[in-house]
Amino acid sequence: MKRFLATTALTASLAMPVFAQDTTAPETNTAPENGGFIQTADPQDVMASDFIGKRVYAMSEDAAVAEEGVAEADAAWEDIGEVSDVILARTGEVEGVIVDVGGFLGIGEKPVALTMDSLNLVPDSNSPGTYFVTISSSREALDQAPAFEATQPAEMEQAEAADGTVATPLEETPGEEVDMAEGDDVTADPMAADPNSSEEMTEMAEAGDNAADEAEAEMNEEVADAEATMEEAGDTASEEMAEAGDAMEEAGDEAQQEMAEAGETVEAAGDEAQEEMAEAGDTAEESMTAEEEVAEGDAAEETVAPEAAETDMAEAPADDAGTMEGFTRDGYSEVMVTELSSEDLSGLPVYDSEDNRVGEISEVLISSDGMVTDAVIDVGGFLGIGEKPVAISFDGISLQKQAEGDDLRAYVNTTEEQLKSFPEYEGG
Repeated sequence: MKRFLATTALTASLAMPVFAQDTTAPETNTAPENGGFIQTADPQDVMASDFIGKRVYAMSEDAAVAEEGVAEADAAWEDIGEVSDVILARTGEVEGVIVDVGGFLGIGEKPVALTMDSLNLVPDSNSPGTYFVTISSSREALDQAPAFEATQPAEMEQAEAADGTVATPLEETPGEEVDMAEGDDVTADPMAADPNSSEEMTEMAEAGDNAADEAEAEMNEEVADAEATMEEAGDTASEEMAEAGDAMEEAGDEAQQEMAEAGETVEAAGDEAQEEMAEAGDTAEESMTAEEEVAEGDAAEETVAPEAAETDMAEAPADDAGTMEGFTRDGYSEVMVTELSSEDLSGLPVYDSEDNRVGEISEVLISSDGMVTDAVIDVGGFLGIGEKPVAISFDGISLQKQAEGDDLRAYVNTTEEQLKSFPEYEGG
């Protein structure tokens, strides 16, 4: 019955004044000449059966809506609740609506009553005749609004008869009889006139109690199901997090093991390289001894003085490396070795002419008169193991500094393989 009354009132009074885009109210659908019945509704009328249950969205006061409406709820709109009931005046006018705000799965919602002029019905441009219910407010404001409390309706006034008289119930005074007009057939106790009335009222009360008990049991069951679902989801999430943690720990252990194995492999390779280099040195020493034995007794003009031999060995790397005079690199400019300190040169990366890294400068050699003459370049090896130091004259090295930065490089005109073939620098 409440839904029917709401439908009638909304159809008659809402129409479209609540739409923000249309402020022209349609003509009132009254037709006394046909018995007060309405045969058709205006296309812009709102039916309470559709209105109750509508979602209500909060939007900012400066939000603009086109005249034709919107295709879907704006992402900036906040869903604050749904219309649960309509408040009607005795005159049939809609005084306001009740919106259930907040809560979870229908539990903990707070009813808030809003006046009709605070609502806006925004047309759905994709579905003529449908609309979105919006309010220029926020969830925070509605959460702070007082909850609507339905009051018990006052006692209905006695309906007036057609002649203006008011019917009053019979009152029986203890110990006194009520005078009856002759011929009247009136029963003092109306329940006595209909003995089934008491039974019917008892059955109705029991039915109401049963319905309330069933509703309470159903609500408790839904709450228990929701709590069980949330608890199960929490347990599942905890298990998944624990499994993920175990997997990460296992992956970390595997990575550490692989790194340890790789380190052992590198160390073994370094040991093998050192052994091979030692064996190669022994072989070279044996070969040189044999050559010396063969060379004994040769003519003096075929013998090279020790000083000349040392000079040839010192100059060999520089001659093999070639000169880097006039070498340039895009974005860089050449700097002289005299402009740099030994700290600047120590550890400086060395590249070939094709920008392939071939080693790094580990030591700078200075002559007895204080002039920088050669650079010792560590070539090959891995992670500092198995590197071979070779000495190259700075005539075969071009120092290049980045024009728009601080990057400093050394370039040589030899490849890494060629540098590996140079005699090993033994220091001293």
